[in-house]
Amino acid sequence: MIAAHFNPQDIECLVKTAVELWEDIDPSDLSEHQQDTLDRACDAVLAEHTDQQPSSPEVVTFISPRPAGQAWLLRRWDRHEDVVTLHVDEDSALADLAEHVRGVWDNLVGEEGVPDQPPTDNRETVRFYYGPDRDGRPDEGYNLYAEDIARRSRTRIVPLDYRFPDKDASEQANRDATFHPQTDDNDLPCVEVDGVLVFAYLDHGAGVVRVSVHLDSAEDRLVRPDGTVPLHVEVEDDVVLDDSAEGTPQAGSADQAARCRR
Repeated sequence: MIAAHFNPQDIECLVKTAVELWEDIDPSDLSEHQQDTLDRACDAVLAEHTDQQPSSPEVVTFISPRPAGQAWLLRRWDRHEDVVTLHVDEDSALADLAEHVRGVWDNLVGEEGVPDQPPTDNRETVRFYYGPDRDGRPDEGYNLYAEDIARRSRTRIVPLDYRFPDKDASEQANRDATFHPQTDDNDLPCVEVDGVLVFAYLDHGAGVVRVSVHLDSAEDRLVRPDGTVPLHVEVEDDVVLDDSAEGTPQAGSADQAARCRR
């Protein structure tokens, strides 16, 4: 640490020098942490000149962003269309591709070694149709690969004295909620409330109604010092997750709380 190379008198001299130069600095050139530190230094220097005690700084914790996640991109083409779809994992992408293959299985009937009905296994179905090296169909093919998803990269500064937004702030956030409809094949419908994104959509590849909650863009005021956002999830009348804002997550929900990290 740089401060270890200076004695207390040197550090005080550096702080006062920074305060004197503070008015000539463009705040936009400084990080949020630097601005906060200089503000507190100015407060302390002013208090010293007026024989007052400086105000106590808010105790905060710094939460680093999570590593990037992944999404799977499937591109399928033939003589009639060229389609790109987005999937949460490789299995759901292969399920989508296998569904297409089963619909055109008649193209293979009669070829040596090909069964009359497609296999029940998705990977086997795709392998039969496109060939082990994806070169079995001259006018058809597919590419399937994973891409990293860029996440909010900034470090969060969260007060240790966490308080969930009060009634008025919560009501205003609810009134400001936004619905984002799906506009093309590369996005999905979701509701945004105070930065929290809740996706609900039909996943025909997996044959399910999929609900997904994304917290990376949640407002800082929702984030607790441990990096989690309190969630309470119900399906019909059944509570499937209760990680309330009061204290620590309930017993037995440690794994669920970990999945709720930003």
